[in-house]
Amino acid sequence: MENRIFGYDLVRSVAVMLVLFGHSIGLIYSGSDSFYFSFLSGFFGVELFFVLSGVLIGNILIRVFSSEDVFNNLKKFFIRRWLRTLPLYYLMLLIYWIGNLYFDSIQNDDVALWKYIFFIQNFFNIQPTFFGVSWSLCVEEWFYVLFPTVLLLIKKILQKCSNYYLFVISIFVFTSFFLLVRIFDFNDLQFTFYEGVRKITFYRLDSISYGILVAVGIHYLKDKVIAYKYFLFVLGLIVLLFNQYFIIKDFYIHLNYFNTIYYSILGLGLAMLFPFFFDLKFSEGKTYKVITFTSKISYSLYLVHWLVYKVIMFPLFNYVHHHIKFLAFLIFSFLIAFISYELVEKPILKFRGSVQ
Repeated sequence: MENRIFGYDLVRSVAVMLVLFGHSIGLIYSGSDSFYFSFLSGFFGVELFFVLSGVLIGNILIRVFSSEDVFNNLKKFFIRRWLRTLPLYYLMLLIYWIGNLYFDSIQNDDVALWKYIFFIQNFFNIQPTFFGVSWSLCVEEWFYVLFPTVLLLIKKILQKCSNYYLFVISIFVFTSFFLLVRIFDFNDLQFTFYEGVRKITFYRLDSISYGILVAVGIHYLKDKVIAYKYFLFVLGLIVLLFNQYFIIKDFYIHLNYFNTIYYSILGLGLAMLFPFFFDLKFSEGKTYKVITFTSKISYSLYLVHWLVYKVIMFPLFNYVHHHIKFLAFLIFSFLIAFISYELVEKPILKFRGSVQ
C-alpha cells in the first residue's frame, strides 16, 4: 500500500500541468499578453515543484538526522534519491541529444554534453536551449548534496544543538546566503527578466529550503501549524499577490527586485500554502484517480513534454489546426509519460524500495 498524501499529489499535478500549459499556451492563445501568461504558468509550476521537493526531502532528512547512524542513513538517502532521478534523466538526455543532432531545426553546436552529465550546464551561467527543462533538475540535484552538507557542518560545529534548531539554523543560513549573493551580484550581471537568475543554479539553491521549512514546521510544531493552516493559506496568497504586483505593475522593468528579493518572498509565500494540503481529504472517485495518476507520472511528464512539443512544431505539421496541435500535445505527452513511467520509473522505484 502506497503511503501517499493526496494534497501533495494535487500540488504536484497542478505544478506539472502549469508547466505544460506554460509551454503550449501559445498554440491556443496568441494575444499580446500570451507571453506573460505562458511565462507565469510555467514559472509557478516549477516553483511549486521546488517547494514540494523541499517538503518531501525535508521529511526524509529529519528522520536521517534523528537517527543514531546519520552517515549510513545519509548514504542511503543519496542512493535512493539518485535512483529516483538519475536513470530517467540520463535516458532523456540521450534522447534529446539524438534529437538535437538529427531533427532539431536549431542546432546547439556549443553544447557541452559532459556538463549535463554532472548537472553543471547552468551552475553559474544561463544554459543553452538544448534540454531546456533540465535547468530545474540541476537546482534540485545540487540542493540534495549541499543542504545535507550544511546540516553536517553545523551539527559538527554545534554538537549540543537539537535537531529542531539544527534545521532552523541550516534553513536560515541557506536562505540568507543565497539572497545576499543575488543582491550583491545582481549589478555585475546582465539579465533579462526571463533569463535572469531564475534559471541559474547557484542563485536558486535556496528555493527548495522553503519546503524544508514546511517539513520542519509540520514535524516539530504540527498541532500549531495545522491549527493555523487556513490563516497561513490566505496569508500566503496575499504575500504571493503583493509580490507579483511589485514586478508586473511596471511590466517587469524593475529587474533588481525580480532577480533578488522576489524569490525569497515567493518561497515564503508558497511555503505558507502547504499546511493546507498536508491533511487535505478528497473522495476516491474519478477525479481522485486522475490527480493521483498525473502525480505519479509527473516526473516523466515534465521531461518528455517539451520533446513532444518540438515534434508537433515540425514544419510537416504546419497544416494542422493549432487547437488540434494543442490536444495532440497533451495526449501524446501523457501517453509517452505513462509508457516512460511503466517501463523506466516503475521498475527502478520497485528496486529502490528494496534498498535498506
